[in-house]
Amino acid sequence: MKLKSTVVPVLAAFAISGCHFIAQASTSNQYLSEDVKITRTEHGIPHIQAKSLYGLGYGNAYAQAQDHACILADGYVRVRGERAKYLGPHKNGQDNFFVSLDLGYKIIDLHGRVAREYANLSADTRALADGFAAGYNQYLLDVQAGKAELAPACSGKAWVKPIEGVDVVASVLASATQNSIGRLLVQILQANPGTGNEWLPTIAKQAQQSDKPWLMASNTDYQPKQLTQGSNGWALGHEVTSNGRGLLLANPHFPFNGNLRFWANHASVEGDFSTMGASVVGVPGIVNIGFNEDLAWTHTYSASRHEVVYQLELNPQNPLQYKFDGQWVDIEKQQVNVEVLTPMGVLTMKKDYFTTPIGYVIEDQKNFPWDSKNAYVVRDTNLDNLGGIDHWLAMNRATNLDSFIDTFKNHDGLAFNNTLVADKLGEVFFIDDSNVPDLPAMGEELLRSHPVISQVYKNTRMAVLPGTSSALVYQQEVPYERAPKLRRQDYVQNANNSYWLTNLNEKLTGYSPLYGHTDDKQTRRTRYNLNLLRFARGADGKFDRHELESIVTGTSASFELYKPTVMAACVIYSGQTLKVTDTLSMPVDPACRAFAKWDGKFNANSVSAPLAKEFFSLLEDDNLLVQFNPAFPAVTPSIVKAEKATLVKLLAASKQLENAGFAIDASLGELQYLQKGNRRIPWPGAEHNSGGFNIYSTTNAMDLTSFAPQLAPPLKEVLNENWTVSTGLSTDGYPINYGSSWMMVVGFNEHGPQARGLLTYSQSNNPNSPHFTDASEHYAAGKGLIDLPYTDAQIKQGKISEMTLTVKKD
Repeated sequence: MKLKSTVVPVLAAFAISGCHFIAQASTSNQYLSEDVKITRTEHGIPHIQAKSLYGLGYGNAYAQAQDHACILADGYVRVRGERAKYLGPHKNGQDNFFVSLDLGYKIIDLHGRVAREYANLSADTRALADGFAAGYNQYLLDVQAGKAELAPACSGKAWVKPIEGVDVVASVLASATQNSIGRLLVQILQANPGTGNEWLPTIAKQAQQSDKPWLMASNTDYQPKQLTQGSNGWALGHEVTSNGRGLLLANPHFPFNGNLRFWANHASVEGDFSTMGASVVGVPGIVNIGFNEDLAWTHTYSASRHEVVYQLELNPQNPLQYKFDGQWVDIEKQQVNVEVLTPMGVLTMKKDYFTTPIGYVIEDQKNFPWDSKNAYVVRDTNLDNLGGIDHWLAMNRATNLDSFIDTFKNHDGLAFNNTLVADKLGEVFFIDDSNVPDLPAMGEELLRSHPVISQVYKNTRMAVLPGTSSALVYQQEVPYERAPKLRRQDYVQNANNSYWLTNLNEKLTGYSPLYGHTDDKQTRRTRYNLNLLRFARGADGKFDRHELESIVTGTSASFELYKPTVMAACVIYSGQTLKVTDTLSMPVDPACRAFAKWDGKFNANSVSAPLAKEFFSLLEDDNLLVQFNPAFPAVTPSIVKAEKATLVKLLAASKQLENAGFAIDASLGELQYLQKGNRRIPWPGAEHNSGGFNIYSTTNAMDLTSFAPQLAPPLKEVLNENWTVSTGLSTDGYPINYGSSWMMVVGFNEHGPQARGLLTYSQSNNPNSPHFTDASEHYAAGKGLIDLPYTDAQIKQGKISEMTLTVKKD
């Protein structure tokens, strides 16, 4: 269907409809009328062709809104700190989820930070953001006119409303800070020098006494968990590829729902660039992970830290003063207000918070108490990182490896990413240019060698330093010249450990400790990556696109090699009953018989795969014969012991499955599934603890949307009831919410890029869309990746729908 949609003057249109709208002051008449074409191909991937960045942002937003208007709308009110105004204080029970998050976002003021700097942002960033806002607003107009629809999650909701370019950039900034200061919002809220509940917010205009307990519930169960986004990324050079050109494997592990969900798209601006791949929902116009005519790149989540916590030495006579460079400095008290929907109407709630020139004061009684001696503040390098859009745009525009590398010299906008890139000539490059604090030398030395500070950092990945001297407080990010990087002709890889083993033939060391540890045990998944790079090549000893596709969509895991040894232990202890805990003894044979049925894979029909999954999650280094050796980091620790302690873990795993209500020889698809509306799709794929590559998890801790599903709580471990099972096993099994998202393999030949990809959870979160389940069913059926149409001829051949938007400005 070809639809012609003309933009009428937006201010007048929203005024007529009765909707609130603030005109975009940053938009001018420089954007003349232009047509933006959106062509969708297999699985609903939109190819957006525009003549300007403004037009690209406009078309991109319209297409995103077709698929994800609810996620976008929810994100904008979240970052503005307005969800409690529309939804009330609580998400579940009396959890204060919305009001806590609103207060936190009001305090760190992401929206205000962007608004104050918006006029100073580059013309390119403003063009993309303003165009995106206009395209999104046009979609809302079309909904009102009956030409478009919203998903049930937000249809008819008052919080779905027009936006400005500031909202677009603030949304990108929120993603940049979500796993640094964003996970400390509750600690910022709790900070108060008092010893009781003085930190609790109060009602600015007092309500009736009987109403106060309902609104003032002190419960703050909402606690954003530190959860490192995962990924596998390989860039292969001419020395290890069959055709002597570059090859790229992209396998980001990200949430299946919410504001960090990926969305596949193709961005083209006439005479400027043409880039295809995937972007996080809300990113305006440009591609985050993708390829163009000359290059292909991907990102993995960096092991580096982007924030530092400083311990303040307080004045014994005044808990609101701290010593800094020999002087007493005041801790400043400030206040924010949020509106909260209650049975009495919308009330205003006020909250004091505390800040210093170093950063925001944080408090929790276990880790960061504010007592008579000390308080703690957090300083985040990404809090004012407004360069992400410019940086990715420069990457989209790069025409060779040198110009791609130059983007890191000229920009520092990537908040938390490693970057891996392969060019068409067969050269590859890795860099961790995420925003990392440039600590003074004394601070780096404390993190490396201080007996307490270094151990805290190693065990918790929290950098906690004294805040008594300017000699310890960083002022900028680490510059390009001192960021970990490597350029080669064979390969670079990353699977979320540090930069150390980017290439086994050239180990990297000597960078700031905030980039992560070296000479350290690697995760099971990183070790599997390194061994696949060495041993999974074709008969020619090199890789081609088909071999990479088999790896990225595969269901194997490194721990499958342990099965023969475990079965040997089963023979040794056959017929015996073993003590599992002080109150539980179990016969060996039933679990051993079930484990013997496992085919060593994590396909949906793999019998006893859940038993293997639970078992491997319980194995620790003590159960392995060979311990970690930094001289052999890819293969140590390894080799499971054929002993009683190993079988105890297998028995405990079987008991955990029984406790959840499942047979110990159940197939993976009986427990592991993707819920799409009323459809439950059995889901293949391994897990991190099993040493998997293509991995999945139940966690939805990074889905901050108001409509995120509430999961059944995970079970307690049989061996330690103080812990929940790390696999997320519950009475619902393994409902998948996280893992391999955008899968992509890109190679090059004399005709240009040859790319295949798949968005595992499908393109749209609207249950009424034909692209709500199509890609998910494709993946679950084991059909591999799909061709990604890049040229005009390929797009024309693969077209399933087309529409043209006419962009006109007032």
